[in-house]
Amino acid sequence: MEVTKKAEYAISALVELAAHPDGYISSREIANRQNIPPNFLPQIMATLRTKGWVEGVRGPGGGVRLVINPRDISVKEVVELIEGPIAITRCLLREGYCENRDNCPLHEVWEEAQTAMIKVLDERTLWDVATSTKGAVTKAGLGDGE
Repeated sequence: MEVTKKAEYAISALVELAAHPDGYISSREIANRQNIPPNFLPQIMATLRTKGWVEGVRGPGGGVRLVINPRDISVKEVVELIEGPIAITRCLLREGYCENRDNCPLHEVWEEAQTAMIKVLDERTLWDVATSTKGAVTKAGLGDGE
């Protein structure tokens, strides 16, 4: 399984919005600050808007803003919103899909690896990403996130 650039761009856009909790930011500004190709952003923002995580206002002073606390959105939720269910192998997407499950020497390894990966993605929030030492913004730039 490979997380696509689209999912990475969605997370980066949400992190940028988390850095501006008090106002709207233009899609162009998000794209420039996060190095996101501008042609990707409208589709990503539409998906995020449909989910209820962002809202947009057109016209002067308009833009997009995050309408949910960044502490309430996990990295897993964003990836699954953009990519669909996460699985490191197809046999783990649906119960009973793998006809070799009982004889597969790797099934338990894949399950364990997937469980660990899902746990990490589910425990990390946008707030965590935005305020990490490698994140795009500092805690001071985010306010308190509430």
